[in-house]
Amino acid sequence: MEHLQLNDIDRQASDDLRWGLRAPEVRQHAGKLVAVHKKRVVGVGTNRDALVAEASEKTKCPWQDLVIIVVPAADLSELPR
Repeated sequence: MEHLQLNDIDRQASDDLRWGLRAPEVRQHAGKLVAVHKKRVVGVGTNRDALVAEASEKTKCPWQDLVIIVVPAADLSELPR
């Protein structure tokens, strides 16, 4: 099987996602959306569009370079949209 070669942006996103799924800095925001860039939390919120715009402005990077992680609420009854 041939391995897919990732470009730098895709590799960073993959690293950010793996980091974010385990990082206490992300998991502490139960029931929220968390924007991650370069293994840093760069925004937290419940409105995806507002979060992406704010985090993109803060990091001065294109919104496509951000990883948005949905952190489940403790009871899983309500997820952010």
